[in-house]
Amino acid sequence: MGEVLVLEKRVNYAPGTDYDALWKKIISELFEEFILFFAPDLYEAIDFRKGIVFLEQELPKVIIEHKKGKKIADKIVKVSLKNGEEKYVFIHIEIQGKKDPDFSKRMFTYFYRLFDRFQENIYSIAILTDLSKSNDPQAFQYSFYGTELTYRFNTYKFNEEDIPSLKKSTNPFAIAVLAGIYLHQTEKNYHKRYEVKKKLLKDFILTNPNLKSNVAEALFYFIDYLLYLPDELTKQLTKDLSINIEKEAKHMLYSEKIKEAPTLAEYFKTVREEGFEKGIEKGIEKGKMEEKRNLAAELLREGFSVEKVAKMVKLSLDEVKEIEASIHFNRPES
Repeated sequence: MGEVLVLEKRVNYAPGTDYDALWKKIISELFEEFILFFAPDLYEAIDFRKGIVFLEQELPKVIIEHKKGKKIADKIVKVSLKNGEEKYVFIHIEIQGKKDPDFSKRMFTYFYRLFDRFQENIYSIAILTDLSKSNDPQAFQYSFYGTELTYRFNTYKFNEEDIPSLKKSTNPFAIAVLAGIYLHQTEKNYHKRYEVKKKLLKDFILTNPNLKSNVAEALFYFIDYLLYLPDELTKQLTKDLSINIEKEAKHMLYSEKIKEAPTLAEYFKTVREEGFEKGIEKGIEKGKMEEKRNLAAELLREGFSVEKVAKMVKLSLDEVKEIEASIHFNRPES
């Protein structure tokens, strides 16, 4: 069982955005990558082939009551270990506005309540997104006339991370952490934030051939909301990224999950104003049949169904099935 806390100093976030839920969303969508990045030792023990099960409804009532009135996002994840055992991973994310002197005590409180409820081994880690050097929680210690207790937990501190190393990492959470660092570094400079946001979205997501569609979409949504920009800069960002969106990341134009993200929402608004009913038509209807077939092949490789691809690129089912067959035929043997 693992407990994860995310602490953040309040900065100029997008008005009305729930950042607790934003972290919770990307962790839910990319849970395996999350564990690999933040808890590689635990990752080696989990058998992800057997799947994971989120069990929020089983969160102990005593935990919920204890947190009443706080801004939090909770998860319980049931996983199987490679040794055949089943364990629970409890992830608690808490966005906090200032340093908390009772933080370590609260970590221990959640630990013993969870242990009492589940009687399982618990993996605890605190993820500290605040860049303040003073935010350095220590082990919780208790001592009373010979009765002693020391509770230590793992920590991951944004203020100790090396930006060049994060940029070289292939794990999507390295980019998420990088975005979190930039969020604080650009607190008083939206134009600087504009530049780092454009680079993250363009270089690490839209033009990255190694990212799977679901990973790219999850990262795009997370960064687009995390690195809030005023409307005028969002419009400018949309213009700067539109070519990359259409040419390098066409699958995003079909994703209902991220169409409401600020930059893509502005993109679709722009193309509607230019007279297109759908953003993808801007890239397809001017193209030739070969371009349609290439796009169909790309979408099939990404896992879209034949029916969905046929509808997207406006080809017949037979034509798409023929393309699918050619993909399988030309695939090299392992």
